[in-house]
Amino acid sequence: MKISTDERFYTCLQHLAKKFGGQITNNQDRYFLQLKGRVNKYQLFDSIVNQIVTNMKAFYLNQKLKIKNKTLVKVLINYDKKSDIVIAGSLLSITPTILLDSIYDFCLTRLKCRWNEVIQLVNENYIQLTQKVLFNELLRFLIVNMDCRMPEAHVMVINHQTTICDKKMQPIPRNEEDIINALIDFAPRQIYIHNDRELTQDVVEQIETLFPNCVCIEYNAVL
Repeated sequence: MKISTDERFYTCLQHLAKKFGGQITNNQDRYFLQLKGRVNKYQLFDSIVNQIVTNMKAFYLNQKLKIKNKTLVKVLINYDKKSDIVIAGSLLSITPTILLDSIYDFCLTRLKCRWNEVIQLVNENYIQLTQKVLFNELLRFLIVNMDCRMPEAHVMVINHQTTICDKKMQPIPRNEEDIINALIDFAPRQIYIHNDRELTQDVVEQIETLFPNCVCIEYNAVL
């Protein structure tokens, strides 16, 4: 099975190579991944769907939004993600040769129409959203209405690094360095902040602002 793309979705190809093995090669303006051996097509299907609703959606949002803000893009990716996954799955077929860029260009019309609705809303209110208070209100509204994906997360400093742990206090690997964007990815129902004086007040206040009614601060907690 061969998967290829242009440079726009090279990161998608990297993700698939990491998960399923194989080496990425380059020929002029295209990148190719040859999957060797038997590949679980259901797992491959789910992985490509995930790339559609994350990296491809991020590319589309960055192209269309007037406001260039990574946190806004992150929130919009995770907002109503379950519906995006269902629609993306209905639009995707696994074939011996998969062109990721062609999937994006020609197969995602229905998804792009959904994405355009919120893009239009944001762009129409561009001037107002340049004000920090109103912009944070938009982020907060979207975050509050995201589907929770884990029951709780614990924010603390370990070895001078701000870390997010699960309910067993085990650090969770994350793709995002920014703590806010990482919390948006995890979408916890409850956030516990263990304030051992190494967390900056700005970070604490930002978490409390964007995740209302789900933050509990454990001052001077000993872990």
